Parts: sequence; C-alpha cells; structure tokens
Amino acid sequence: MAYLFDTVVNGQGSAVGKAFFFKDSRYIIYDWATGGATGTPTSLTAWGLGAPFDTGVDAALNGAGPSQNLAFFIRGDRYMSYSWLTSQVRGPYSLTTWNLPAGFTSGVDAAVTGQGAQSGKAYFFRGNQYVTRDWSTGQTSGPSPLSGFRLTGPFLRGLHACLNGERRFVGSTFFFRGTASLRYEWATEAVAGPLHNAFWKLSGGIGS
Repeated sequence: MAYLFDTVVNGQGSAVGKAFFFKDSRYIIYDWATGGATGTPTSLTAWGLGAPFDTGVDAALNGAGPSQNLAFFIRGDRYMSYSWLTSQVRGPYSLTTWNLPAGFTSGVDAAVTGQGAQSGKAYFFRGNQYVTRDWSTGQTSGPSPLSGFRLTGPFLRGLHACLNGERRFVGSTFFFRGTASLRYEWATEAVAGPLHNAFWKLSGGIGS
C-alpha cells in the first residue's frame, strides 16, 4: 500500500486555518481557504521535537479540555506535546500515561479528537480497532471495531491518518487509507467517498 503521508493535524493559534501534512522528515502546509498547499515541504526539525521525532511521526492530534492548544505527536510507544501558543515542546512521554489498553501502548496508526458531541474525546486507531480517551477525566473506553464508524471496504482493515474538516467541512473527519479518504459526519454518522488524495493538491512528494 502507498502511504503518501504519515499523519496530518490542523493548526491552532496563529496557524488556524492550516493543516500540516507530514511525511518522513518533512511536512507541507495545506490552506483550508484556498484548498491547496502553500509553499514547498519543510524539514520537521522546525517543530523542535528532537530525535527521533524529527525524522518522522506516526500520528498526531490536537488536545481538548485541559490539553487545549496543544498538539500531540506520537512515534512508537512515546509522544511529545507542542504548544500552538508558545511553541514549547515537552516530552517524550510513554503512551502508558494515557491509560490506553494493551495493544495500543506500543503505538498507534492514527489519532484524532472527535467533533460535535464527541469533541472532548480523543480517538486512537490501530489495525481494525480504536479506543477513546476523555481529555478531561482521562477515562478510556474500548477497543471497539472500526465498523462503528460505518466505514467500508479496505478502510475497515485500518487507517493511516485522520483530519478534522474545517470551513465547509466543519463537523466531519477525513479518514485516510492509502491514496484515498472517507469523510465521516459526526452529527449524522453519514459517510461519503472515497475521495482521492489529489483533492488536497499537495506537492513535493507528499500526498502524491
């Protein structure tokens, strides 16, 4: 399977309206307003994450509640936090600090914070299952099958990235696998797609 990027996360603070697509040691910025990439790929070292995170990350998501304005970058069994407001980096920390169940503490494939009624929960995906974690209480639930999101075809076997929609896609999440994604609406549980990754108009060997 072609993994055209490793993970993606929306910006916050001064980076609101942008999405950051990561592939190996580089990333490129997507502008939700223009519907395409801005500039060319940049070295991951710009985030100040340090080794080995500066050579690639497996998953990324934004926090909520007490972790608002923080992005979390996961590689293997560890994660680091990045402040969108101050650019301060902390970690690495073990995934065990999030009380994830066995099978998820050694690494995850993708992660995202829910939308709408689920906006206070983090979703961690591995293989054909996922677990949730409440950002305020730290309580976890699962694992549960991916079929709970009404995904279809190969997406039921696993995901490699997730991205919450902005602008006209607010309230939805894009679930990526290989060269395509499915769009899931949190309010109605409707699923649309698949949508080819060419939709994002990325460049520099990321997403294409």
